[in-house]
Amino acid sequence: MTRNARTARIGVAALSVAVVLVLAAGGASSSAASLPAVHAGTDRVIRDSHDREVLLRGVNVTALTDQFQVNPRLPTVTPLRPRDYRKMEAFGFDVIRLAVNWSKLERERGHISDAYVGKIAKVVNEAADHGMYTIIDMHNGGWGKYVATPPDETCPDGLRPSHGWLGAPEWATFTDGQTTCHDDKTNKRTPAVEAAWFNFWTNYKDSSWHDGLGIQDHLVDVWGTLGRRFANDSNVAGYDLLNEADPGGIGHGELSGYDGRFDAAAIDAIRQSEAQAGGFSHMAIFEPNLTWTSNGLKSHTPDPGFTDDPNIAFSPHLYGRDVHTTTRPASAVIRDLKKQERITSRRAREYGAPLWVGEWSFSPWDTDAFKKLRAHVKIQDSHVLGAAWWQWKGACGAPQRFDGLDPTPNRQPFGNINPIKCPSGKPLPLPRGWRSVIGRAYPRYAPGTITHLQARGARMSLEGKSNCNAALRSSDPQACKLVAWIPKTKKHGRHRRHRARHPRIDARRVGKVHLRKLSGGWLATAVVKGGRYSLTTR
Repeated sequence: MTRNARTARIGVAALSVAVVLVLAAGGASSSAASLPAVHAGTDRVIRDSHDREVLLRGVNVTALTDQFQVNPRLPTVTPLRPRDYRKMEAFGFDVIRLAVNWSKLERERGHISDAYVGKIAKVVNEAADHGMYTIIDMHNGGWGKYVATPPDETCPDGLRPSHGWLGAPEWATFTDGQTTCHDDKTNKRTPAVEAAWFNFWTNYKDSSWHDGLGIQDHLVDVWGTLGRRFANDSNVAGYDLLNEADPGGIGHGELSGYDGRFDAAAIDAIRQSEAQAGGFSHMAIFEPNLTWTSNGLKSHTPDPGFTDDPNIAFSPHLYGRDVHTTTRPASAVIRDLKKQERITSRRAREYGAPLWVGEWSFSPWDTDAFKKLRAHVKIQDSHVLGAAWWQWKGACGAPQRFDGLDPTPNRQPFGNINPIKCPSGKPLPLPRGWRSVIGRAYPRYAPGTITHLQARGARMSLEGKSNCNAALRSSDPQACKLVAWIPKTKKHGRHRRHRARHPRIDARRVGKVHLRKLSGGWLATAVVKGGRYSLTTR
């Protein structure tokens, strides 16, 4: 499978290359690592400062989020510990999408929490020590914590009390007297939540505020603060401006304009702060609205040309309408996934931007879950897409574990690659075969352009095309260095009866391959000689 049907496949058989095994294992260094800065290339792929194509594949992390707590005895998040970074590294991840909340950043209007920004910076540094970039995601789900049904509210017939969610601070929550109650159809999208989002889009200003700023202006300023703090930090790959924003009752004919105004204002604030701090441009990542899969992509995304900034990436979440545990057959999910990829890729082309999948996952308890999983990664590889799995670890006290304000624990298991038993939080085993699919081999940095990618576990077929030559290798030694992740499989065991202790690698127009051993596999590095090249692992 190829990214571009016009790109010719390499017809010459791959040649075996020398492999040098570096025995030093990976791990955290004594000081924060520095990864090459990345940006959106003019050819709509993500590139680093050496002009290599970068494939960002990783996982969403929610450890810093500020979620409504229904049961005071059950934590809503699972903190990140040093072993989590090691385990993420063992999956081969090279990026985390770090969910942060406005309610923690600006708990008091106009006052940014330095302590919370410091926590974000700590995660950025620790992730980089394990070879992972960070995308800072302004996460929102259900507007915020402060849309729960108050004790004195009586729900209308057919509705029941709601808990809160996560996202916006209390001072920014204006529900216009709408009911907070819900039914199965509305779920988190209650009339109160819709009103809060409407007031955000229309930039409501309370009469008691004397700073001249509306709700939305404040979030734009928060982005300016973050842009200043990380202006010179190459370990931050980019900023996801707002997660799954709700239309808030704005009509389909007007929504694109509201989307574009906020996204453009946030990008401008980040760029101004980066310039003031003497930093560099980080990718600005923008998403469709929450309901795009059922109401149309074009009406739920900014109009092309909403910004003249070239360093942007389009980031839909591709679930195939199968985000929750479901009995929906694999054939229907796969059909929707292919359609979603097709229309979001077309939209990314209209923006002149890379497509990066901010969320994807399946539940181990889905019907035909493994088939769906395999189909998704096939789509990713055939189109050379980066993506972030949802999510690393959940907690039994997360609000989605409850229906309303009843604190009775949900005893169903929770999570996917780190499933847990609830309410105890006891770890459950990872479903068989999932690690080899999610943590499959892939190129992290590829000179030139990747023209073909196919992988299953440690087996990978990679082809690319570059302009590498002696002059380029001399002027920038990193520009022609290929870096690929190869996971460890059972055949790579230490026992002498096993066929190999490290991957077998064949290549064409690639120099000697160096293997650096990590806890869950290897990083393979090699110098590309130029023209069309290939690397095959098994």
